[in-house]
Amino acid sequence: MKILSLAQIQAWDSYTIANEPVSSLGLMERAATRCFASIKEDLNVLFTNLVQKKIVVFCAQGNNGGDGLVIARYLKSEGLDVSVYVLHIKEKGSEDFEVNFLRAEAMGLTINRIKTEEDLQILPPMDICIDALLGAGLHTELHGLAANLVQFMNQSAAFKIAIDIPSGLFGDVEKAMYQDISLVLKANITYSFQVPKTAFLFPETGECVGELKLIDIDLHPDFLDQTETDFSFQKQLDLPVKNLHAFGQKWQNGHALLVAGSRGKMGAALLCAKAILRSGAGLVTAHVPSKANDIFQTAFPEAMLSLDMSDHYISEFPPLKAYTAIGIGPGLGTAPETQAALIDFLENANLPLVLDADALNCLALARQQGQDFSLPPQTILTPHAKEFDRLFGSNQNTFERLKSAQYWAKAWQVIIVLKAKYTQIIHTNGEVIFNGSGNALLATAGSGDVLTGIITSLLAQGIKPIEAAALGVNWHGQLADRLAQQNYRSIIASDLINSIKNYE
Repeated sequence: MKILSLAQIQAWDSYTIANEPVSSLGLMERAATRCFASIKEDLNVLFTNLVQKKIVVFCAQGNNGGDGLVIARYLKSEGLDVSVYVLHIKEKGSEDFEVNFLRAEAMGLTINRIKTEEDLQILPPMDICIDALLGAGLHTELHGLAANLVQFMNQSAAFKIAIDIPSGLFGDVEKAMYQDISLVLKANITYSFQVPKTAFLFPETGECVGELKLIDIDLHPDFLDQTETDFSFQKQLDLPVKNLHAFGQKWQNGHALLVAGSRGKMGAALLCAKAILRSGAGLVTAHVPSKANDIFQTAFPEAMLSLDMSDHYISEFPPLKAYTAIGIGPGLGTAPETQAALIDFLENANLPLVLDADALNCLALARQQGQDFSLPPQTILTPHAKEFDRLFGSNQNTFERLKSAQYWAKAWQVIIVLKAKYTQIIHTNGEVIFNGSGNALLATAGSGDVLTGIITSLLAQGIKPIEAAALGVNWHGQLADRLAQQNYRSIIASDLINSIKNYE
């Protein structure tokens, strides 16, 4: 799914109206009707006594307000207690708003006007607040009566629903990242149309969105095919079918080398190795400090070991001819000997490669010390924000970090997996895939080690690096989503690995 700028989304609306037998009013009705259907379904799950709840719909006089009026009509037709309040800032609203205003009045909805500060003082109590005030076309930060109304909604204990975009938020992240977020509605759920706005996908601005629900309103597909963008969104990818041939051999499924572990950090190496095999690789060899032999052989007998000459850290790399992919970093440590061995190894590495955790920290130290090194093309780096900033320099916010990642992915010809709520997979050409699977359960020790194992396994099985990165991140998130559906309150990283074994 492509992610578009607001200008492109508006052009897509216009293209649909020009190329389909649908008017602007008809498209509003289609969008709002489908939005209502999703709202109704969700509210019936969230509230067991919905008919007893007071629902207040806030509209302004533009097309977002028109959407709100359509939704209010349908809620009223369900027998629900619905009130409508219109922020009256001009004598006449948009043409489509005015049509839906008359339709709402004709079906018996009482529509109240908010014209002054005094009107804010007598707003009714509400259980559910629907924000259809200001859409994505906002050009300036809120002020005056509009800002005060948003503050009123934010201070309410009501469950808050935003239509298309939380009022006050700029849709394009380039602008939203630098606005005053205190002037934006803080929604519990945002129902947005067709594709996510870029501002939804970054923590500083996405906190206003709450849970994101995308509503397909059948905008004309030809426009999307003709439109260029660097950003795309993946929600749920299908895993490749595992070929279980009757005469198949384990080495036909790939042999991964894992270089990981140091004293006190062998758990990370174990988690990663287990994830490699669970994700479908036929063989895994873990190159670990020599003192880790008993730990590894006892905890994970399925792994083969290559023992370093050093007792407690990595100081060398084994020959590579037996392997089809390499993962380096979990629990590795940053001992000078480890750093030197890694830099030396990278000069001659010629296999698909994932660098994570302390492998990235070793590279950061090398850069600080002025050491030169190069990475094989298509190497996958999997940093979280702090690891990224150590390696590439600090950033003021997550949008600036992404722009930096795009620059370095192109400069080094590597794939960067920038881990976040919407993890960003940055291609060597700077294109960005935002991943939509996963949830807060992933914020646990060892989760990243499991991700490294999954991606390394996919590489070992012969999947191309960019596909392995995108698929691995998505699969990792789907595992967490599955655990959430099973009502896990919190998890440990081993739960993710165990969930792989019966993954459908």
